[in-house]
Amino acid sequence: MAIQNTNLSASEIHNLFTEARQLFFIGIGGVSMSSLATYCRYMGKDVYGYDSKRTNITKKLEHLCKITYKSTPDNVEGMDLVVYTGAIDEDNFEYKQAKKKHIPLISRANFLGYVVSNYKKRIGVCGMHGKSTTTAMLECIFTKAHRHPTVFCGAEMKSTGSCSIIDKKDVCIFEACEYLDSFLCQSPTDAGILNIDSEHLDYFNSVEDIVKSFQKFANYAQSVYINVDDKLSQGINHNNIITYGIQNNADYMAKLLSPSSYIVIYKGTEIARCYLSQSGTHYIYDSLCAFSIAHNFGIAPSIISSALFEYRGLKRRMDFLGKTDTGVDIFEDYAHHPSEIKCTLDSAIDNGKKKILCVFQPHTYSRTVSLYDEFCKSLRVASSLIILPTFSAREENIYGLDEEKFARDCGGTLIKDRSEVVDKIKSTDCDLVLLMGAGDLCGIKQLLFKE
Repeated sequence: MAIQNTNLSASEIHNLFTEARQLFFIGIGGVSMSSLATYCRYMGKDVYGYDSKRTNITKKLEHLCKITYKSTPDNVEGMDLVVYTGAIDEDNFEYKQAKKKHIPLISRANFLGYVVSNYKKRIGVCGMHGKSTTTAMLECIFTKAHRHPTVFCGAEMKSTGSCSIIDKKDVCIFEACEYLDSFLCQSPTDAGILNIDSEHLDYFNSVEDIVKSFQKFANYAQSVYINVDDKLSQGINHNNIITYGIQNNADYMAKLLSPSSYIVIYKGTEIARCYLSQSGTHYIYDSLCAFSIAHNFGIAPSIISSALFEYRGLKRRMDFLGKTDTGVDIFEDYAHHPSEIKCTLDSAIDNGKKKILCVFQPHTYSRTVSLYDEFCKSLRVASSLIILPTFSAREENIYGLDEEKFARDCGGTLIKDRSEVVDKIKSTDCDLVLLMGAGDLCGIKQLLFKE
């Protein structure tokens, strides 16, 4: 289990941050951690960090921060403040060294909450699926409207080439993660709720507990935007709810024209037509959430629809990587939950892809075991399926997952050898190859494209 979040108040963190000159980030290569490190440099701090491997994210950070990829007792020496990612456990060497040296420690989520609190308007986007996409869509809309937002997104935005935008204006748009109740460290003025699903059952005891946490998050906000087509989201209570949806009556209704376009009906009146570059019902819900929030911030429907048309997506969200020697398209997608897998595969089929080779890397043993049957059902949609060894992240296989049996039950084959996987991809007779998962995909991309 990851380390629990700290619970320092904004004023306590402010005092620590104001007095600190040198800050150290444990797990600086994480998306959110790298954004917070960038923010600290923007605020004039000296930033240091550790990560276990050099990645594209850390390479970009190296001109701003001093990063080490090896644990040593000296890493946190002389630091005034240490921020740690929730992906580590209490055996992490830098974490133990900071405690030993009595250096103040703050969790990523708690520190993000402090950073966000410095903005007058705080838009928090939550939900099990679609947070990053909706956050990035809001960035595109608010930027086009010249509102100069600060943005903390959970994935690299293609429009900016980064995961964050730092500004000193009054609006902050941030992705609010539910794992470890991290979003309860933040206090939005506006909360967008996309969906609530069975997830992170290594932390939450039940779906009912998950709903309770989302309710607490909603309670922080002045306005809450809810997807009325999502059954569990319907149970959220608030005195100022703005609704959006496709199937059920809502303040903002989408009348579908195609899998990637729709008419926005606001309280019975058509106010815009939206055309998206990516197709799929999940993208329509994400964009409709962004539309409803932006419209309530006074942004004109014409500007919103224009920004959504220009939006080009995120890295690792149906991201085109290239072609095989025989001309088969290869895409990568971050889907790692059965609901996301279903949406992604259904969208590919809706776009005319009849035969799909899916290369899936499970993300954490606990998720696979707790949603075993759902994974099997969603992955069987693929014409051909390769299962990679699990990306364990913060876990060990204490759950008894038999990976070979899991692969068979999903209608696929477990292949551990990366070269064999690459050979299967290059020789496929399918019309689409989809690399899917939230982990590192075992270096498959590097072998395919010799990165």
